[in-house]
Amino acid sequence: MKKLQSKIAIAAIISICGFALYAKPAKNEPNKNGAKVPYKTLKITKNGVEVRKGGFGSDACAYPGDSSKFYLITDRGPNIDYKGANGKGKLFPVPEFNPEIGLFQIKKDGSVKLLKTIGLKAPDGKKITGLPNPKGKGATGEIAYDLNENLLGLDEYGLDNEGLVAMKDGTFWVSDEYGPHIVHFSAKGKELERISPYGMTTNGRKIPAVLANRRANRGMEGLAKTPDEKYLVGIMQSTLYNPSKKEIVNNRLIRIVKFEIATGKTW
Repeated sequence: MKKLQSKIAIAAIISICGFALYAKPAKNEPNKNGAKVPYKTLKITKNGVEVRKGGFGSDACAYPGDSSKFYLITDRGPNIDYKGANGKGKLFPVPEFNPEIGLFQIKKDGSVKLLKTIGLKAPDGKKITGLPNPKGKGATGEIAYDLNENLLGLDEYGLDNEGLVAMKDGTFWVSDEYGPHIVHFSAKGKELERISPYGMTTNGRKIPAVLANRRANRGMEGLAKTPDEKYLVGIMQSTLYNPSKKEIVNNRLIRIVKFEIATGKTW
């Protein structure tokens, strides 16, 4: 355990999709122009490593009808590759982290202001986490541990969120790297529908089953909509393990899926 904590502390600054680990807690730090840069401290570990929320690090999309505004989405939360006595997996310093969408505005003086944040929630209104999904519901095989190397639980509605689309009706579509899932959220961040290769909680609506052969942490990295808002277009991050890792012929083949929102039809 001491060796593990030392590795974390030695990494003076490690960016993790908008998050960072600092070996020594500090107040606001000056940027190149001497201005103070605010941040939010998520946790300080027992040996003094500070885990900060440094920004929204996964995707950005336009705010419909107002070019001065835009949305950003966080990733699943800070995590670190782990290899120890319990095997391989991921350390989640802040396992309760709630992925969220932020609404920003570019002011007339060129500055950017955060107007509000929208935490992502399960259908019952409970905040979701970035922890892995259970088997049959999007599991990638990743095992989650806390900083004491204790096994963490799974989250049926957890997301490793990546792509973001904002609709004119105020709702959002988010793609992720677990399932991969394409999830429809209300304007307040409550899950309305989850579409995956497994057909979970979707009334039969699915994306192609072959997408379940994604590599761990290489799911649906990007998501967009067509101008008429009739279709979503998602892109996988890497070549699928299809039918298996050993049988891949073309390592440069990346899949794109087109989803018709009204009918659930895919191409």
